[in-house]
Amino acid sequence: MLSSCAVVDNKASKQNRLIPEANMAQVRSETMKLIERMLEEEFVPGLSVALVNREGAVWLEGFGEANSRSGSLVTADTVFRAGSLSKPVTALGVMQLVAQQRVDLDAPLSEQLTQFSIQRHETSVMPVTPRQLLSHRSGLPSDLRKGMYTDTYFTQVTGLLSNEYAAYHPNKVYSYSNLGYDLLGHLIEIESGTQFAEQIQENLLKPMGINQSGFQLTANMQQQLSAGHLDGQVRPLPPLRDMPALGLYLSARDAGQLMSALLRREVPGVPADLLDQMWIPQTVDGQISLGVSPGLGWFLQEYPKTGRQVRHGGSTLLFGAEMVILPKHDLGVVVLANGAGSNRMARELAATILGLALTAQGGSGSVEMTQLDEQNANSYETPSGGYATDLGLLMVDPERPRLCACIIERILDLVRFDDGSLGLTQQSIDSLPDGYQVLGDLRFRSRQMNGMDVLVADRQGEEILLGNKIESDPWESVWRQRLGSYRTINPDGDFSIQDLQLSEESGVLCLHYRAPHLSQSLVRLPLQPVSENEAVIQGFGRGRGETVQIVTVNGKQCLKFSGFMGEPVE
Repeated sequence: MLSSCAVVDNKASKQNRLIPEANMAQVRSETMKLIERMLEEEFVPGLSVALVNREGAVWLEGFGEANSRSGSLVTADTVFRAGSLSKPVTALGVMQLVAQQRVDLDAPLSEQLTQFSIQRHETSVMPVTPRQLLSHRSGLPSDLRKGMYTDTYFTQVTGLLSNEYAAYHPNKVYSYSNLGYDLLGHLIEIESGTQFAEQIQENLLKPMGINQSGFQLTANMQQQLSAGHLDGQVRPLPPLRDMPALGLYLSARDAGQLMSALLRREVPGVPADLLDQMWIPQTVDGQISLGVSPGLGWFLQEYPKTGRQVRHGGSTLLFGAEMVILPKHDLGVVVLANGAGSNRMARELAATILGLALTAQGGSGSVEMTQLDEQNANSYETPSGGYATDLGLLMVDPERPRLCACIIERILDLVRFDDGSLGLTQQSIDSLPDGYQVLGDLRFRSRQMNGMDVLVADRQGEEILLGNKIESDPWESVWRQRLGSYRTINPDGDFSIQDLQLSEESGVLCLHYRAPHLSQSLVRLPLQPVSENEAVIQGFGRGRGETVQIVTVNGKQCLKFSGFMGEPVE
């Protein structure tokens, strides 16, 4: 049951293979050890793999079950939801129109997609461009959660954004945005005069011989479609609104054809110079990049051993995926899996396969999948005050010194080092609960970046950007009068945000909520009021920078967040 397809063994692939056949057998044998463990321990019923060079597939294989209820097996032709692997494909669709001079990457989006507008807290901000959308530096919110898992057609997002606020100035912060790719998909429709899914299928995928993958699920694809799984159990596939960002259906065989075409620089309608441009870092001077280097539709990483890595991950509620291309070594790999949260597993497996393939090819045999933040600074200051981070709200008192980690409700003692940085005492490190031991490895500093006071940490020589400082605001007293619980009055069934609450944590205004379809954990986000009726979520990363509003509905002051509305609970 484990394996339902073998290493590719056709005459053409033998002639063009860069890895000797005996070595390829060793790559498969070593990889199988990890695959067997993953299928047994990770609650991932099935997965498929494609390893390719510029001429085509070197290894195509499926493992485990496509549907644990029926027992059907995964093959190289099994179709998976590919999540954000949709974005490189959408980006290629944009570049086709750039080649036809129907889309200008650097002209204001509002001139090319006239329906687009978004509110801002500041005036005189530069316009958003397609290039910024492709490289996640447009400053748009990450998501519009209301309606995300419905059959709403994605072009409606353009109109809905007119009632939302931008998260950041364009070019200020790397800010991953599914909404940005919805706009790009809408732009493709407007400029091509064809529905997005059809335009991509007929003008991009089909000319490459890709007929069993795409954004529209055909009858033939439906027969090959894997079930999605949560905790090893089949779950119904929810609808997805954000098609250009998340809606691609993909098989390993077709993904392999796409990667080989990219390695050859032969993509229909996209000249080689535009393909090269997609693999050039797009971060601009002064931008807070969070250690991420986006290209156009891809993420780029440079390493001495392997050269440039071109990659993208994919994650939806019930699937995970990873695609990595090594242009210097003429190799590409994709892993598609049918379990919730399996994107991390897919990334580990992709790195293992490429590392083994490089060894078999006579290369370095090591593929790193993380990158240091290269934004170094010459001077630091001792942090002081509250900072919004992915580790929760951190309150630093440099005089005592001590750290309040609000997410774990602990007061931790600090020690000051000669360079002004702060770190936990050994006694505090020993008291940390499971999952937060990383705090013990950090030495905290603050510095100015792009006009923001940010908290950074040194971890064994690697600089990590943790978050930004929360400043006091004259509107806080008004917002404190609204503390309490709010009931969602426009739910999306099982995909609603629940238990909305405004609270005060260590003197900082916070938004609390639950998203049961993602996690049972309570999400806590520090807020910075910017007006009587608007407050901005602090920190960097997904969902940060977004605006929480107070709006009057039926005489009640209701809480509006990412399209959801909550009325106060008396």
